[in-house]
Amino acid sequence: MGVLSKLKDLAADAMKGVSERFSKVSGAIADLAASLANRAAAAADLGRILDIIEMVPGVSFEKPELNADYLNTLLAAVQMGELTLAVHYRQQTEAGVVRLHPVPTAEANALTGSDDKFSAMILVEGQNDRPAIQMLMNTEHLAENYRYVTADTLVNALAFPIENVKGGFIIARPFRAIARPIAGWLLNIIFDQGEKLHRRFRGNRAEDQSQSPSPSAEEEAGATNVSTTPEDSRAQARDSDQAIDDQPAP
Repeated sequence: MGVLSKLKDLAADAMKGVSERFSKVSGAIADLAASLANRAAAAADLGRILDIIEMVPGVSFEKPELNADYLNTLLAAVQMGELTLAVHYRQQTEAGVVRLHPVPTAEANALTGSDDKFSAMILVEGQNDRPAIQMLMNTEHLAENYRYVTADTLVNALAFPIENVKGGFIIARPFRAIARPIAGWLLNIIFDQGEKLHRRFRGNRAEDQSQSPSPSAEEEAGATNVSTTPEDSRAQARDSDQAIDDQPAP
């Protein structure tokens, strides 16, 4: 019994130490939860939740290599400071918070060898003509695959850095609770932009098809090219008669 009691005391001390370690983060989560209880989530809340993630002791983020392969599978990247919530679609949807500086559309287009593959949407205005939070979009890829993004995908992406930290399970549940409405807000933005882009590309394809010659027009053009005048018909008849006359008798 003495050994078991000591183990319980050690476990309690460890839990207390972990709790104190996350006290600042817990307070920030509680403040954001209280704020969200009385209103709908907004763009600024995404910035606040990214700040909370970065406050977690021992948290780490993947640092992807920014190249054409990375950008070509990107659907959207919500960029704030050095943190980016990146959503990709390869054969399935993948998302994660990564350490990546904001990527201007011109740079993304240059890296992928395109003039207009990427566009950006400002979510929160910043200072000195730089957005505080913006969403970089791979336009055609997003238009084709935005429906594969779910709220669960976004919540899991936001929660993973915290749950991957030792002791992070203590704050994981309340964190997921505040992440849910923010993920829902972001999902609406992604779907709204995806639907607009889908209609735009569908309209462009329809316009291209309407500008191409129709089969009836081609047939009319062909008929015009082979049409003959009465004089041509008589000449063809004479040529035909001459060809028959020139044939040797049997």
